[in-house]
Amino acid sequence: MNSLIKHFLNSKKINELLKKSEFEDLAENLYWYDLSIKFASSKFGFLKVLVWRISRKVSNLFYLLKMNSKSAYSENYQYQNPKNYGSESIYHKIIEKKLPNFSNPSIWNLKKISSKPWFESDKWSRYLEENCKVIKDEFFSSDYKTTEHPGNQMLAENGKWSSITLIGAQGKNLNLQNSFGKTFDLLKKMPINETHGFVAFSKLSPGTHIKPHTGSSNLRLRYHLGIDVPEPDMVKIRVGDQTRPWLEDRCIVFDDSYEHEVFHKGKKDRVVFIVDLWHPQIKNSYVELLKLNEFKKFGKI
Repeated sequence: MNSLIKHFLNSKKINELLKKSEFEDLAENLYWYDLSIKFASSKFGFLKVLVWRISRKVSNLFYLLKMNSKSAYSENYQYQNPKNYGSESIYHKIIEKKLPNFSNPSIWNLKKISSKPWFESDKWSRYLEENCKVIKDEFFSSDYKTTEHPGNQMLAENGKWSSITLIGAQGKNLNLQNSFGKTFDLLKKMPINETHGFVAFSKLSPGTHIKPHTGSSNLRLRYHLGIDVPEPDMVKIRVGDQTRPWLEDRCIVFDDSYEHEVFHKGKKDRVVFIVDLWHPQIKNSYVELLKLNEFKKFGKI
């Protein structure tokens, strides 16, 4: 009940903010699951969430059986109510599969963004490459060990997917400030999408296959900087219909709202540094609005 009250009050604040004429287009075209943010933040949107939660409790056994069925993944890889890096949603709507070259975010979808699976090098990818040594030195000298990645159990076949999250659903991990101080300083100069993204070191063990899936939002671009890539020909990522390798000290850029999967056919761990930045097609005024705590907390338990 407490989470519903918080959601109602937060929705009310967002609804008021969206009434400004400059945000009219955003209100109509930004979707949270299957609901426009204009509707989702209204009283009618709150009632829909309330009814959904009641019906979910009543039919909980049915949903558990469906999520645990082996056929569920083959039909749709988003049956689970995703815990987006430690934060569970108060509402959930299954998305249907699309062809790999179509953007298909599972939670936040700005309908008017015209994107593509892969992006070429830009000033931020070059910035990360230029400062790669600093980031690598802090990673290798740190006493922190990677822990199970939030997507490991749902998406990783064989092997293991683990991470060290610097910025996640709960904001900056202040416990890591001392070990990664220089890295945090570098990040201050970048347009990090803390509302719908994260920053982390991601490790894959040999033999891991990360199943095809789509990211939670199309409001970001994802940057992968190669930290430890001893076997570039053996570890690759497919985004859309194109597969590319990681290279040590080099950066790749893609929109993870497109279907993607990873194959690790090597014998050594692979580590990349992941940084989510605001999608360049989003207006600055929209970014400033979406940075607000009201949007960071929206729909989260």
